[in-house]
Amino acid sequence: MAEIDLKNLLNCALCANMCRCECPVTQVFSREAVSPAGKARLAYLLLEGKLDWTEDNYAALSTCVGCKGCETLCPFLELELDKELQKVKGEGASQNFNLEVLDPYRANLKNYSSPYGMKQDIPKVQKGDGEIVFFSGCTSLANNPNSIKATLSLLDKAGVSYQTINEDCCGYPAEIWGEPELARQLADENCKRLAESGASCLVTNCPECWLTFKKKYAEWGVELPVNVKDSTTYLLELIESGKLQPKEVEGINTVTYHDPCIWARVEENIEAPRQLLAQIPGVELDEAEPAGANSRCCGGGQMFQLTFPQEAEAIALRRLQEFPGASALVTTCPFCRESLKIEGNEVLELVELLDMACK
Repeated sequence: MAEIDLKNLLNCALCANMCRCECPVTQVFSREAVSPAGKARLAYLLLEGKLDWTEDNYAALSTCVGCKGCETLCPFLELELDKELQKVKGEGASQNFNLEVLDPYRANLKNYSSPYGMKQDIPKVQKGDGEIVFFSGCTSLANNPNSIKATLSLLDKAGVSYQTINEDCCGYPAEIWGEPELARQLADENCKRLAESGASCLVTNCPECWLTFKKKYAEWGVELPVNVKDSTTYLLELIESGKLQPKEVEGINTVTYHDPCIWARVEENIEAPRQLLAQIPGVELDEAEPAGANSRCCGGGQMFQLTFPQEAEAIALRRLQEFPGASALVTTCPFCRESLKIEGNEVLELVELLDMACK
């Protein structure tokens, strides 16, 4: 396990805690103990042996969506509180503390390589040499297979040489649930199949999968045998090269785009989705407030919908109030889509909208 940064954790614990103003968890729980500085104090006291590990303390540390909203007001530039809390949670998990609500999902992950249970059939496709592997991801397979069909449709229209593989979960849930060995096992299986595929690049719609492949695998000591691209950037390249030619979409004239937190503040992938939307004729972007790097979490980060469903719904409702009421709500994350459609809203993933424009 990576070394915990006790100095910055203590800095956070003793801070004036202005970040509570941007922490969606603090706002819906209304408890100082789960504010960013509150969790930092708790973590520090647990590590120093001033408090005992209990189920309640472990649960409080788990109330982080990883959105990094706290960092927008943080004076400690080197502190990544979500990562430090994850490491501290690992200490608790090593003492057999966990969230009981996650037991079924953890069992599914071990038995089926997906937190949602037996995976839907992945369309087995190979076009040409299969230079690109499209990775669907567990959440899209379970909740929005239409986004997978839309992506494959776009790759077909562009004449791309691509393939799909018999994929396992990327390992992201296993890490955040304190199962590092399972995370590495899933990573090893995926890397083995990717190496066997002969592909040179992996494309995925899921920011969490992208983050895991791009950065986490190296942290886990797993070497990924392919390059990784997010689908938005890749599809924008296909449009700019003339391989895809979007046209107007009937009934959609204004779009509000919700920035997933990983794209907004981890990778700063803010412009590519907006550039892609600008390529669809007749579509005007009506921004949420706030948006871009200052976008607020919808409650979908770190599988929060499964852990604290009522609080996740409250966060999503707060976020929905910041949207201007455009004719379509679009995002680039399957977790965000699940959060934002709670009131029966139709929420499109960007690949679905682009596929509609390329019919």
